[in-house]
Amino acid sequence: MGELILCTQSIAANPFFLEDTSLNIYSMEEMSYYIYNNVYLLNSDFISVELCNWMGRELGLRQLQQQLLNAKKENAPLHVLVGMLLSQVGYLSKSEIRQVVETIASFENKSSVECEKMRGDRLMEKDKIVDAIFEYEHLLDDNPAGKMPREFEGDIWHNLGSAYARLFFFDEAAKCFEQAYMRNHKAVSMRMMLASLRCNKNEAAFDELVAKYFIPADEVASIKEEVTALSKQAEIADFGQQIDTLLQNHEVFDKTTSEMLGKWKQEYNLLCRI
Repeated sequence: MGELILCTQSIAANPFFLEDTSLNIYSMEEMSYYIYNNVYLLNSDFISVELCNWMGRELGLRQLQQQLLNAKKENAPLHVLVGMLLSQVGYLSKSEIRQVVETIASFENKSSVECEKMRGDRLMEKDKIVDAIFEYEHLLDDNPAGKMPREFEGDIWHNLGSAYARLFFFDEAAKCFEQAYMRNHKAVSMRMMLASLRCNKNEAAFDELVAKYFIPADEVASIKEEVTALSKQAEIADFGQQIDTLLQNHEVFDKTTSEMLGKWKQEYNLLCRI
């Protein structure tokens, strides 16, 4: 999982396999860590009979196994089951457990589509961009007959466009924002559609969409000014100056460029991690 987890309880000889994320779990501490860091990936079937039986069989937690199985027979909601599990382990603090339980409860009363969108949104907030893209695209692929409200579907397309833009795929982002604008008719989607093309310096496509959607000249000028202003921000300007300096100094160019590229690659990989 990328971090060292201190386990004070039993370690399973046979791990529990989490299919959604292709992870093997060997201890209840690992399970607690996973739940806390992936709460928006949990679905109603997460506390399964198989998981309960694994706890009893592999970790000797017979009492917790029976408590969870009994609660499941009484149709206890997921937030109650997760709260019972986390409280027995003792890996998380009381405030952390309360946070997890409240988060799960917040999306239990919503539709499955709303929950999936919330998961995608939270993944975006945590900079798990590729996971968010998978979540949004899965939602849209499951809506071939257009069963979800048009505006809601448009908002999903908008967020998908934002995810692609975070990865600098501006053409893909512009297409998503256009799909969003066709459905939700929101000015923000329209502006992001044109801003993405402007960032990618695709003037032909920019002008085509301006004409297609009869976007007023003052709105077009505002979008162009906004993108230009962003490109002149201090951080971006300093970056450009660094590049110019490197190009002029051939002696340090190779070493410094290698270091900078390594840093950019690391930062980009973090956004692309799954």
